[in-house]
Amino acid sequence: MNIDWLSAAALAVVIGFFIIIYLLQKKNGNFTVIILGSLAAGAVVGILFSGHTSWVMPIGKIYVSTLNAIVSPLIIVSILSSITSLGSTAQLKGIGLRSVCWLLMTTLLAILLSLGLGLTFGVGRNSYLSLDGIDAQSFQSKVVPFSQVFIGFFPRNVISDIAEENTIPMILFAVLIAVSYVVAANKNHEKVAIFKSFIEALKEIIFKAVDFIISLTPYAVLALIATATGNGISRSGIMWSLLVLLLVSFIAFALDTWVINAVLIKSFARLNPIKFFRKILPAQVVGFSTQSSAGTLPISTGILVREIGVDPKVANFTAPLGTTIGMPGCAGIWPILIAVYGINGLGINYGIRDYVLLAVISLFVSLGTAGVPGTATITTASVLTAMGLPLELIVLSIPISAIADTGRTATNITGAMVASAIVGRQENSLNDKIFNKVEAYESELDEDNGWSGKIEDTEPDNGVPIGAGCRL
Repeated sequence: MNIDWLSAAALAVVIGFFIIIYLLQKKNGNFTVIILGSLAAGAVVGILFSGHTSWVMPIGKIYVSTLNAIVSPLIIVSILSSITSLGSTAQLKGIGLRSVCWLLMTTLLAILLSLGLGLTFGVGRNSYLSLDGIDAQSFQSKVVPFSQVFIGFFPRNVISDIAEENTIPMILFAVLIAVSYVVAANKNHEKVAIFKSFIEALKEIIFKAVDFIISLTPYAVLALIATATGNGISRSGIMWSLLVLLLVSFIAFALDTWVINAVLIKSFARLNPIKFFRKILPAQVVGFSTQSSAGTLPISTGILVREIGVDPKVANFTAPLGTTIGMPGCAGIWPILIAVYGINGLGINYGIRDYVLLAVISLFVSLGTAGVPGTATITTASVLTAMGLPLELIVLSIPISAIADTGRTATNITGAMVASAIVGRQENSLNDKIFNKVEAYESELDEDNGWSGKIEDTEPDNGVPIGAGCRL
């Protein structure tokens, strides 16, 4: 049996870094610093052992699979707990409508940004694209009509919806059960009190599992980045036009993430953007590494509640909704840039009306995205088909799609967290004491409790109770 000694050496180096991470966690090192250090270490391993990270790859894959496994139970239990704690269904209506509005708004702004950048930089221009010999039939099955997308919003079998990670049907089912409880509790509280107790007990168990999984995040980030970097360097043959497309994509991701969202956070959530981005950095890094918005949900929700100060009833509703509605990276920026790339490269004559229609269709498609790796392919296929553009463009973009997915996911996560903070502010459910004085709340990462935080002296100005739900 031939042993790939370079792959074995890569694994040995990674294990060495794992020991360092473990020692830093034992000393209660800063979680963000450890995450960033893991990212840097992973990049070094990937560069040194380019093309020989196959033994490291399973570590990251196992973590992502485990993280995805906890997402569905977390969404259902979080929404059930949040709504059953509400005093009335009127609060739910306000949170729900505002959440959808702001998630779509972040995507619309991303669409307009990418359209402007794509036309300004002329992505695909003078590339003289040829689609001869490119087979795109496999992508036809990925196109889903909007009518079918809309039907898919509603639950048909909660077990299959959980198994297939259909987020919106899960949310609607949880809302139905929770609202039914609120109505029943108003009539006969004693009769249904056991249901509320069961949900709270289940939430404690699920959150404890999430704590444990999150404590393993630095190890997974190191393995995932090492694999992605190693595989990326070993690939070659990318066209210059695709490199320009990739560069413009990351410019769009950066501007949307840190400029547009900074304006939104300052104007509508009335929070310091620099401090906000510093706090959400761990979620962005994990999303960048795992390329899964849904998989990052436990971390992003925890940061929203424990460090941003968003009330659990808002964070546990808006953030999960943001994994399937909106998605500015996958449903806003990427489909638009691929479309513009094809329009310029193929010399298609497009007018203002056509570009307006392109923007509108992309916004509608964003209503049915799913926060898992590969979502951008589905949304792009739907947009191209609706606009009569060839699906072969997706095949051309494959060499850079995996790289772009890192930025797409981080952009998605940021948009959902920004929308959550804005909804929290507008619902009078954002605790400024937590946001401005988080160091006073003894937030720490330790091996016994995972990623947890003790909140002291947190009686909010807005009357929102901060209790066990802030522990995530």
